[in-house]
Amino acid sequence: MRNHFLNYTAVGIFVAAMIVALVVALSMLSGRTGPTDTYYVELDDVTDVKYGTIVRFAGFPIGQVEKITPVPNEGKYRFRLQLAVQEGWKFPQDSIARIAASSFLAGKTIEVNGGLTSAVIAPGGDIAGGTAADMFSLMAQVAGEIGDLSKSSLKPLVAKISDIIDRIGNTTEVNLKELMTSLNSIAHEVNAKTPIIVGNVETFSSQLNTEMAKVDQLLSEKNIGAVGNSLSNIERATANAEVASKDLRSLGGQITKVADQISALVADNRKGVDKSVADLEYTLRAVAQNIDSITHNLDGTTRNMNEFSRLIRQNPGLLLSGSNPETDKGLSPNSGDEQ
Repeated sequence: MRNHFLNYTAVGIFVAAMIVALVVALSMLSGRTGPTDTYYVELDDVTDVKYGTIVRFAGFPIGQVEKITPVPNEGKYRFRLQLAVQEGWKFPQDSIARIAASSFLAGKTIEVNGGLTSAVIAPGGDIAGGTAADMFSLMAQVAGEIGDLSKSSLKPLVAKISDIIDRIGNTTEVNLKELMTSLNSIAHEVNAKTPIIVGNVETFSSQLNTEMAKVDQLLSEKNIGAVGNSLSNIERATANAEVASKDLRSLGGQITKVADQISALVADNRKGVDKSVADLEYTLRAVAQNIDSITHNLDGTTRNMNEFSRLIRQNPGLLLSGSNPETDKGLSPNSGDEQ
C-alpha cells in the first residue's frame, strides 16, 4: 500500500515538473518571462503577423505581438501593432521595426534594428515602421509594381509606339515623293547653270595665267638682287637688335629697381592709397547714380549743338548780327522813271 502511494506521488511530482517546464519553455519561446513594457509600431502590411509573433532586437527575442489594430489613413489602412517587450529594454529613438524572416522556411518575426542615437523611446511610445525585409515580401512587392507598371505605362507606351510607326509609314511615302520632286528640280537647275559655271572656270583660268605672268615679272633678277640687299639689311638690323636687347635687359633691371621702389612707396603709403581707392569708389558710385541725368543733359546739349550748327550753315550772318536778316524786298520802281 505504501509503495503504491509513493509511486503515485512520484508520478504526480514528475507530471507537475513537466507542466512547469512546458510553461517555462513556452514563455521562453514567446519572449515573455516576466514584466513587460508596451510599445507600438505602425506598418502598411502585416502578412503572416498575428498574436504571439515574436519580437526580436538584432536577432534576440525580447517579446511578442499582443494586438493588431487597423487604422484608416487617407482612404487606406495602416496596422498598429501593440508589442509586449521585456521590462527595461531600451530602444534608440532612430530604431526601425520591420517584418522579417531569418530563412525561407522560418516564421515571420518583428525585427527591431537599433539606431545610433543615445536618446531612447519611452515605454508606451511608437517605434518607426519600415518595409518588409524578407525575400518573399520584397518579391511580391516587386511583382505588384511590375504589374502596375505594365498596366499604367508599358501598354500605353506600346500603343503610342505603334501609332508613331503608323504615322511614320504614312508620311514616309509623301516625303519620298517630295524628295524626288526636289531632286528633279535641282538636276534641272544644275543642267541650266552648267554652261555658266564652265564660263566662270575659263575666266578664272585666264585671270590665273595673267597673275602668274605678273609673278614671273616679280621674280626677275633685279628683284632677286633687291631681295638679297634686303636680307643683308636684315642681318645688320639683327645685330643692332641684339645690341638693343642688351640695352633692354639693362633697362629691365632698372625698371625692376624702380618697381621695387614703387612697391616700397605703396607699402609705406598704403593708408593713403586705400583712402584714394575709397574716394575713387565713392566718385564712381556717384557717377553711376547720376548717369541717367548726365546722359539726358548730354543728349539735350547734343540736340542744341546740332540745331546751332544747322542755323549757322543756313545763315552764317547769325555769328555777327545775332538774328536772322530781313528778307530782301528788291528795288521798287520809280514813278519819274516810268514817265
